[in-house]
Amino acid sequence: MKKAILAVSFGTSYPDTLEKTIAATERELAAAYPEWEVRRAFTSGMIIKKLRQRDGLEIDNVGEALHRLEADGFTHVAVQPTHVMHGEEYEKMLAQLEPYRLRMQIAVGMPMLHAEADYAAVADALLEWLSEPKADEALVFMGHGTPHFANSAYSQMEHVLKSRCDRIYMATVEGYPTLESVKRQLEGRPEIKKVTLAAFMLVAGDHARNDMAGSEDSWKAELEADGYSVRCVLQGLGECRKIRELFVEHCREAVEELSRCGKLWGVGVGPGDPELMTMKAVRVLREADVVMVPDTSKSDKTALNIAKDYLDGSKELIFVKTPMVRDKAVVDAAYDDAARQICALLDQGKQVAFLTLGDPTVYSTYMYIHEKVMCQGYTVEVVPGVTSFCAAAARLNISLCQGSEPLLVIPASHNPEALMDVPANKVFMKAGSSILELQKSLAEHGMLENAAMVENCSMPNERLFPKFKELNETSGYFSLVIAKGGKS
Repeated sequence: MKKAILAVSFGTSYPDTLEKTIAATERELAAAYPEWEVRRAFTSGMIIKKLRQRDGLEIDNVGEALHRLEADGFTHVAVQPTHVMHGEEYEKMLAQLEPYRLRMQIAVGMPMLHAEADYAAVADALLEWLSEPKADEALVFMGHGTPHFANSAYSQMEHVLKSRCDRIYMATVEGYPTLESVKRQLEGRPEIKKVTLAAFMLVAGDHARNDMAGSEDSWKAELEADGYSVRCVLQGLGECRKIRELFVEHCREAVEELSRCGKLWGVGVGPGDPELMTMKAVRVLREADVVMVPDTSKSDKTALNIAKDYLDGSKELIFVKTPMVRDKAVVDAAYDDAARQICALLDQGKQVAFLTLGDPTVYSTYMYIHEKVMCQGYTVEVVPGVTSFCAAAARLNISLCQGSEPLLVIPASHNPEALMDVPANKVFMKAGSSILELQKSLAEHGMLENAAMVENCSMPNERLFPKFKELNETSGYFSLVIAKGGKS
């Protein structure tokens, strides 16, 4: 498990406030979660482009950052936005995350204003940081504002601030409340002679320096023209320690979610040739903390032998008893025990890969265990593998079915005779111990002439019988027969 925190900010092109706010927040995250590597992404394409052209500074957007994390082998990513609210930038971030959720474990922390308690925490932090305005003074915060419905957060924030001091106001550059609405309220407070303007934004960037504190066409100039003495606080919210701590606390929720978010992967390793393993199977095995290997009490661990070249020496291997018997009580007890072992690992936040031959969804012991774990509420996923009958058809250079031909897959050791007359091309799986009886039955039903057999498909000891009728001896467990045609 390789873990990272991706700190996502709108961004700023001002290096000084970037260092004091965004970088300072990232440092707090790194200090709070030392086992997690902290990386940066911006959501503003305009700022990313400006920094690249002006300063030669490359900042990833969210998609680029996740692509880089994936390439670097990170499996668990806690995404912590430094956005003020659940607005357009936050939603854009979520959309950019979506393609990676199927390939990585991702949890998202909340923006600054999420729950009711956040508004109270921010109000307390701001009044401690900037101090309560005096009797002849008003404190006016400048927010960005947005046409998004999340803009209502500014009014809620103002309400909470006013419950602490009625000389605090909130206005926005691009939304509501506006500076005009604040000025109308100030007209009813003749005792107020001074106004302190402060940015209600993570960084003290362009809006704070120009729209709020600029010499012309600014809030400062407009209020001074109305006769107020105006002081500007050119500091972003990210310079307030308690605001940074709030982001750290929101990130804790994402970190804890990922820490307890163990996952079980049923990994199909294909029929035998390691080159037939899928790229996803290889990736999951390399990222897994624990690899579980089915143990049928035979010395040869076929699934492990197929996958072993993709496992490094530090990988924890656990052998799971999977008895090949028909005593249901014995089998159920073994599966229950395997499920308990897996659940205990998942409770520790481990990523568990369970090896299975071929494809896990086709006559696989694993699926019984998979269902038991899933029923207990754990996260599970199947990684499909190349099936033995697809591989066998490929080795024989024949098709399994064409046009409107149906295909019937039959476990050869479970009364195949009952299905012989079904009009379909047929696959008889795991026919080893009953291979000669199957040969006789196919002859009786007129299907032997068009039947072929593969033993140990794609393994080093593979044997091909394009004409199944030529087999005159017993074969091993991994024997598969394909019979084309049949009664219609």
